[in-house]
Amino acid sequence: MTFKRDYIGKGKRNEKINSIVKFTISMEELERVAYDYEGKMYVSFETTEMNTPDKYGRTHTAWVPVKVEDETSEEAPAETPKPKGKKRPVAN
Repeated sequence: MTFKRDYIGKGKRNEKINSIVKFTISMEELERVAYDYEGKMYVSFETTEMNTPDKYGRTHTAWVPVKVEDETSEEAPAETPKPKGKKRPVAN
């Protein structure tokens, strides 16, 4: 099983305090990816710094990891190749 990224928003690094990144994510996006755990609603997401800022100066991106089935996992497993070479006699 692998994961794909369901992008939900972008953020911008604070110009004065480098360790702060402000994200703006719409409520519709948050509601779409929210899940229930023991009666409370949660949103889990991951972030990373982009290689270069976009045209609006945003420096980071946010996404929700989504599990996807591997295409190869549906296929029958490949046969194990038989070793090449001569068989050695077994000593009694």
